[in-house]
Amino acid sequence: MNSPAPRPVFYARALHARGLSVGWPGRIVLTDVDLDVLPGEVLAIIGPNGAGKTTLIRTLAGELAPLSGQALVEDLGPDGRTRQIGSLPRTERARAVARVLQSEEPAWPLPVREYIEAGTFPSTGWFGGLGREERDSVEAALSSMDLLGLADRPVTELSGGEFRRVLVARALAQRPSVLLLDEPAADLDLARQVEILGALRELAAAGMAVALSLHDLNLASLAADRVALIAGGRLAAIGSPREVITAEAVAKAYGAAVLVGDHPMGDFPHVIHVPGWLGRGLSKEDNDG
Repeated sequence: MNSPAPRPVFYARALHARGLSVGWPGRIVLTDVDLDVLPGEVLAIIGPNGAGKTTLIRTLAGELAPLSGQALVEDLGPDGRTRQIGSLPRTERARAVARVLQSEEPAWPLPVREYIEAGTFPSTGWFGGLGREERDSVEAALSSMDLLGLADRPVTELSGGEFRRVLVARALAQRPSVLLLDEPAADLDLARQVEILGALRELAAAGMAVALSLHDLNLASLAADRVALIAGGRLAAIGSPREVITAEAVAKAYGAAVLVGDHPMGDFPHVIHVPGWLGRGLSKEDNDG
């Protein structure tokens, strides 16, 4: 009988933003952000278009230098070191944090397995071959994203949802402790959105720290343990979905009239958009859910 496929094992690390201001010289996008990305949970970053979700994620990943404040990675092992993410050598940073882009299209018909093997670059370099450790990490990534049956298929022949899983698997092949994703549910149909978010919740349950930006407030409510709302150049709120996703907060951040009630399947909020052209105003009782 075949042995079961390996599953990913994550070394516990956390990310911390402390008094973090992000953007570019002459253009501040967000100021004075304090938040934590912790192992074992999913943090959803929400906010209107242009609020700075991608810029924040890039700074937390060490790709952009903070304008002020600190983006820190904390090793939760015996030594307990905390260092600025941007100061880490490239290979060590890749082991700490991996980022999945919002939009990437396959340009070449590489097999899925080879596409995912590219995630081992930080340890193998341009000309290094895959050792046992790298091969195991690729197999674990394939297994974790349910891609073993597609391992030999060209990535150009995959559906959008399948390719999104490949991108996550490539990031997992780095063997990071923290996974940052920019709009992982964008452009996917309803079933594929739930599929990818369910896979991310499983990674968090296995010990990874996961943070992702989302436009859909109901998906954020379903998938996240905590939600960070950014609007108006600052972190407007952070807490559980029920604490953050309220009619008042959504109206203030998005300028949208909504009803926020209870989801029928659990203790988390459900948002219904009520546009003005429906010809119905919102009463105080409606806003209170």
